[in-house]
Amino acid sequence: MAMSDDFYAFRTIDGAISRTKSLLWPFHAGIWLRLAVIALFVGGAGGFNPFSYNFGGANQIDQTAVPAGLELSDPTILLIVGAILLIGLLFFYLGSVFQFVFVDCLSSGEVSLSRTFGLRTGKGLRLFLFQVLLILLLIAAMALLVVLFVLPAAAGGRGTLIYGLLVLILVLLLLALLFGVILTLTTDFVVPVMIARDCGVIEGWRKVWGFLVADLKNTLVYLVTRFILGIVVGIILFILVLLVLLIVGLPLAGIALLAMGLTPTATPVFFIPLLVIGILIALPLLLLVQVPFMTFFRYYALLVLGLFSPEDDLLPASEA
Repeated sequence: MAMSDDFYAFRTIDGAISRTKSLLWPFHAGIWLRLAVIALFVGGAGGFNPFSYNFGGANQIDQTAVPAGLELSDPTILLIVGAILLIGLLFFYLGSVFQFVFVDCLSSGEVSLSRTFGLRTGKGLRLFLFQVLLILLLIAAMALLVVLFVLPAAAGGRGTLIYGLLVLILVLLLLALLFGVILTLTTDFVVPVMIARDCGVIEGWRKVWGFLVADLKNTLVYLVTRFILGIVVGIILFILVLLVLLIVGLPLAGIALLAMGLTPTATPVFFIPLLVIGILIALPLLLLVQVPFMTFFRYYALLVLGLFSPEDDLLPASEA
């Protein structure tokens, strides 16, 4: 028996490619565009949400960047920060809901943004709260590590501080790896199990934890294989992103240079419309190039799940 028949991670690659081709080809603009919208919220091919929030420097805003007459203590600043935070949390929540909608699309073969959205808002909220809790725990753990390693080391001199920082970096890398594994398994397995069993995140994790621990060999091979596939896809996507940016950016850069030649006194504000046009053109293209990779990874995870736990298999057997 070939090695590809021994491990779930190897047996399902061809099937995931075949299903991805069947869904996306022949080309149908509506399917690709709807999947591109899903990619915007769920994070594209990598399976992570693209929105991150950094409010730590809010008190260090350069005063020159603030309009004249508007103080940093002005309630307007707090309202702006609050609005940005709320918008970010809304995107994060919608991303959690679309994780379920995406699985619904692939399991039914009907790519629709609205067909099951209303049915998945509750599960999306549970997933959202679970992810927020994980992020808060990660932040708390990082703060604790700084207290345990950096502060005592700083009191011991430069050499001790460097050693403490090295240990801290190593521990943080391990912590980030654990965090990434939990999020990956949650997206790949817990989300479809929640759909199949109509349960919450904790119950879904109990089920997933049960079959992962019962077959550690396949679990480890899957995580390593998915990591390697992620690197390969990341390289391919990086090249495609550069091509998209060049295709979109070069003509606009030519127009900008021409405008500068004709109007030497043009200010940077003059080029803002070109920047907006570039973003409006590039963003949909960048999302579209992620669609086949994102679809492959989700099919791949669903196929592996079907081998780990056949009763939680959401994909029609006729397509296998």
